[in-house]
Amino acid sequence: MNTWTEQHLLDLAAAALQAQLQQPVQVQKQETTATADPHFHLDGQLLIGEPASCFRLEAKRKFTPAMLTQLRARNEQSTEPLALVIPYVTDTIGRALQRQGVCYLDTAGNAYLRSTDPPFFALIRGQRQPQVAAPGPHRAFQPAGVQLLYHLLSTPVLLQANYRRLAEQTQVALGSVSILLRSLQQLGLLRKEDGARRWTAPAQVLRRWVEAYGEVVRPKLAAQRYRWLDPSLARQGWQDVELGSQTTWGGEPAAHLLLDGYLLPEFFTLYSTLSRSEVMRQLRLVPDPAGNVEVLSPMPTALAVERAHPHAVPPLLAYADLLLTAEPRNRDVAHLLHEHYLSDLA
Repeated sequence: MNTWTEQHLLDLAAAALQAQLQQPVQVQKQETTATADPHFHLDGQLLIGEPASCFRLEAKRKFTPAMLTQLRARNEQSTEPLALVIPYVTDTIGRALQRQGVCYLDTAGNAYLRSTDPPFFALIRGQRQPQVAAPGPHRAFQPAGVQLLYHLLSTPVLLQANYRRLAEQTQVALGSVSILLRSLQQLGLLRKEDGARRWTAPAQVLRRWVEAYGEVVRPKLAAQRYRWLDPSLARQGWQDVELGSQTTWGGEPAAHLLLDGYLLPEFFTLYSTLSRSEVMRQLRLVPDPAGNVEVLSPMPTALAVERAHPHAVPPLLAYADLLLTAEPRNRDVAHLLHEHYLSDLA
């Protein structure tokens, strides 16, 4: 299967690093370790040389800019250095990670690793990307799987529903529902216990769904950028804009509504099935590539899920929107959303 597994990625990166350093490099696999951050887990430990320099490892199939701030914050909270492992680190990404003090390694042998106990330093750049086919997401985290999981995570009672009801609720083909549920079992994320389906690692399912939504689905949602015709709405009055039944707030505005005004939005995300002209007329928006209003077409049935606030997307979608930005304050607010609405996925 043309898909990076976390263990395969760790093994390839360790072998490439050993070839560059000419000294023993080992990866110790460990079960996913829960942390205070539900969107973060550990995939293993890297041991270099003797006495061994140790690095905690987090494997990612793809790098996104939002990871920079997140990884720096995790490093500051950690007693051991954290190293990011991705298939390939370009010079640009490598320099950005190094500026943030984030260690990394890839399957080509590029690396930035630094520790103090025992002292160790390695900086390897310029290794070419291995000529292998670009990996794709596991079937469970392709669009249909993301859509199914969205409903299962947003409406926990659906986890026990039969295939036909799941197909009707999620608009995923009946045959695909059974295949996707089996895929989740094969990945070790779902199990059958006394005739009931149960998540084996709810926090990991949530983390992987957010990543897949950000990588596979959200980039294809036909985003349009605008600015307010009346700029004062960004400061006060956006809550009173008449949205209608086909439009709802996501991201920062949704968090504001779901958390009783805790976050004052700076960037405005909307999900709407209206046409571009209808959006502009109804919401009084002006097209602007640099505007602070983003309007996306929701994935099918996304707005059909029961909502905690009539004008906000479900908490799961707002949580993902916030985590997929590079804003530290949004990450903090995402944690609050998790505590209030998604605590069963810890």
